[in-house]
Amino acid sequence: MIAIVALLARDASAQRLTVAGDRFAVDGSPRFLTFISYFGAMGAADVAADFQFLKDAGFDGVRIWPNSPEAPQLMRGDGSLDPSGLQRLLDILDRARERRLIVDVSFTAEHIGGLTAAAYRTAIAFSTSALLPYRNVLIDIENERNLYGPFGRPLGASDVAAIAASIKAIDPARIVTASNSQDLPASAAAQFTADTGLDVTAYHDPRIPSWYVAGQVQSVVDALHRNGRPVYLQEPTRFPNPSTDRAEYFRTAHANAKRAGAAAWCFHTDLGFNLRGTTFRARLQSRLEPEWAFVTSLLPRIHLRASNATHYVVAENGGGGAVFADRRIPGLWETFALAAVDGGPALDRDRVSLRTSDGRHFLQAVDGGGGAISAAGEQPGAWETFIVESGAGEAIAAGQTVTLRTASDPSWYVSVESGGGGPVSVSRTSKGQWETFTVVAALP
Repeated sequence: MIAIVALLARDASAQRLTVAGDRFAVDGSPRFLTFISYFGAMGAADVAADFQFLKDAGFDGVRIWPNSPEAPQLMRGDGSLDPSGLQRLLDILDRARERRLIVDVSFTAEHIGGLTAAAYRTAIAFSTSALLPYRNVLIDIENERNLYGPFGRPLGASDVAAIAASIKAIDPARIVTASNSQDLPASAAAQFTADTGLDVTAYHDPRIPSWYVAGQVQSVVDALHRNGRPVYLQEPTRFPNPSTDRAEYFRTAHANAKRAGAAAWCFHTDLGFNLRGTTFRARLQSRLEPEWAFVTSLLPRIHLRASNATHYVVAENGGGGAVFADRRIPGLWETFALAAVDGGPALDRDRVSLRTSDGRHFLQAVDGGGGAISAAGEQPGAWETFIVESGAGEAIAAGQTVTLRTASDPSWYVSVESGGGGPVSVSRTSKGQWETFTVVAALP
């Protein structure tokens, strides 16, 4: 009886990944997903610690290679599954499910010697059956299938279609893709997805100096969108390719992907290839730029300076009670973690939450607005959701002047009486000077 209750509790907390039009949805809510390459999962020293770190940092999921050369490998050359490799994969998925992380399971036939296309299809079918309980998983049939596959040769469209059909025969609801590299034009990759019956277009965008620029990202996403399916920028360029030596390039690419209408984006790093004898956190810290600087910026920690340019918004005691704008020097209690409710970086006009420094509370419009604001919210619900507006049409960043208003109708603006020095409320239906704040980056 205890075991049954525990199983039901675990399943109740697990995520369910689906497709909603041209977007992903988590537990029925559309969400822009942010992944990170974690290819060495099968040999990682401490998956639980790695996943907790990534969840706390703000990632939605990880991309893994079950056939990574960092053994144990999942598949055998005859199409069977290695029992120890399968158990390792299921353990990884359990740790991800516990922490509500999505997992992109990307298969790589080229890493298994002697594996034919027919045997590969069999191995993926066996894997699909084993993955049935895990609804937080999507399957990439073959990483860069236009370049790789059995015996290191490209996996053709007919093989991809046959494998996809075999997956759907076992698990009709499983989200399936087969990624293509930049060697295939984006428009051709979109057509390939449609022709082979895949659910998502997973694409590895061009490794060129302008890879992160808004116009370049938009053109790629527009071409991929022609089939009406979700666009997953699964493997953007990584260090040390052109324009990759600073986190700012990746922050810009991430925001531009969301603005362009992509459904998901992956921070691709070679530091996730081999994780034996270390933690992922330690590996990322070993390269301050761009890896560590990017990873630690996913959930921006900010101060909100009132319009009198003197006072800062403060959650007394770090959260759980009153909110004022009467502090002249920003410290821990004046620090908030800004998160987009629908995932990804917070953009102009996004719905956001603001978590207090105690890590347990959120700014809350009491009764949904029209009066007081508190820091007593314990989860980001309707009263803890605000629309942030800068007028810049881009990612919210330090130095911008912003307003915050409730997502309700009528909409109420966060306001500081006299522009600072006193209480904060959510009581104005129009914005003026007292309803503006300057975003200031908090010190690490």
